[in-house]
Amino acid sequence: MKTIVITGCSTGFGRVTAVHLAERGWRVVATVRREADRLDLLAEAAARNVSERLLAVLCDITLPADVARLAQAVHEQASGLDALLNNAGTGYGGPLELLPLADVRAQLEVNLYGHLAVTQALLPDLKTARGTIINVSSIGGWLAFPLYGPYHMSKFALNAMSEVLRLELAPFGVKVVIVAPAASPTPIWETGLRRIHASSVFSNMGDYARLADAMERRARQTAASGFPPELFARTVLRILNSRRPASLTYVPAWAGLMVAGRRLLPDWLWDWGVRRVLGW
Repeated sequence: MKTIVITGCSTGFGRVTAVHLAERGWRVVATVRREADRLDLLAEAAARNVSERLLAVLCDITLPADVARLAQAVHEQASGLDALLNNAGTGYGGPLELLPLADVRAQLEVNLYGHLAVTQALLPDLKTARGTIINVSSIGGWLAFPLYGPYHMSKFALNAMSEVLRLELAPFGVKVVIVAPAASPTPIWETGLRRIHASSVFSNMGDYARLADAMERRARQTAASGFPPELFARTVLRILNSRRPASLTYVPAWAGLMVAGRRLLPDWLWDWGVRRVLGW
C-alpha cells in the first residue's frame, strides 16, 4: 500500500483528494488544523469505508513542533513515503499600499514557508521511496491581479521553490511537480473575502473602494463558475500513477492557455485589459 501525506484537508481540494485516494487504495495521512475538522473528516472516511486507510492528523504547518510530530507519525506508519501533496493554503488581500506587513508575512508563512518546512521534514522518507512531491500553486502564480498581492507573491515564490527542488532532488529519484488550478468553488475564496471584510484595511479603502467592489464581484463569479474539486483529485491520482509526470500540470488543461496568452501579451495591453474589465 502506497502512502501519501496531504496537507490542508479540512475542506476543498485537500479533503476531496484525501478521500479519493483512500478509496483507491492509498494510505493517506491527512492534516487538519482543528479537532472538529479532524473528527468530521474521520466521519466521512467511515461513511465511505476507508477508515483503515485514512489517518487524520492535527498539524499547523506554520508551527515547527506540529511539523516535527507529523514527520514522526509518518515515519512510524511506513518505511518510506511515496508522495507528498503540499496543498494547505489561504488568502490575504487588500491594496499593497495599505496592507499590514503582518498579513503579508502570515500569507507567506502558510503558502510558502510552511510547505518548505513540511518538505524538509519528510524528505528523508521521500528519498527512501524515491517519491513524488506535488506542490499546489495556482494560475495566480503566473497571472497577477489587483488586491491579491500577498497571494500572488506566495504562489510566484512557490513556483520558484518547486523548480529549485526539482533540480536538487533529481539525483535522489524524487520527482517534483507543480499543479496549477484555475478557480474552483472551494472555501478559500470565502475565507479570503471574510478576512478582508474583517480587516481594518477594508474600512479604510478610500480611493481603492471601487476597485475592491469590482474585485469581490469578479471573485465570487469566477469561483461559482469554476471547475469541480473532484477534477483536481483525479488529476493528482493521474500524476501519482505516471512514471514520468510533467513538471507542470494545469487544472483544467485550458488554464494553461490563459497563462500562455499572458506571456504573449505586452504588459501595457494586459494592464489595459485588466483595468477595463474592473473599471479601474
